[in-house]
Amino acid sequence: MKFSCHLILSILLLSSCGDTGIEPIDNYILLHDNSSKVWLIDKQLDGDKDYTPLQFEYKDLIVFHESQNAYFHRLKDLGTKPGIKMGFWLDQSKNEIGFKGTKKDLIFEIISLTRTKIVLKPKHKSFKYTIVLIPFPEY
Repeated sequence: MKFSCHLILSILLLSSCGDTGIEPIDNYILLHDNSSKVWLIDKQLDGDKDYTPLQFEYKDLIVFHESQNAYFHRLKDLGTKPGIKMGFWLDQSKNEIGFKGTKKDLIFEIISLTRTKIVLKPKHKSFKYTIVLIPFPEY
């Protein structure tokens, strides 16, 4: 009796899971969490040299919005000066993210893209530094 119950439950479980699959996550969600998300530029690297500002208030932020707009702010200017608005795109086939600027586009190779850390390396010398982004920390 016990064996037949286990057998029936096993057959039901195996047959009910046949058509299910895991859907891939849209990487845009990692950037903006279906609304907006504030990322701190935690590191600015040029090869093995670190050019990150030492004082926290001189670090920069990028706010990604679901509308595919991004705003660049310096922490010390937050609330007193408007950020620099740029459209952004994510091209998974090229493994890149880009920012549409008024003078030129900034294009980065995605080295790492997770909920807790993004590492972007500039392509075509469009920016001086590799940047490491982390979600804005709670203090």
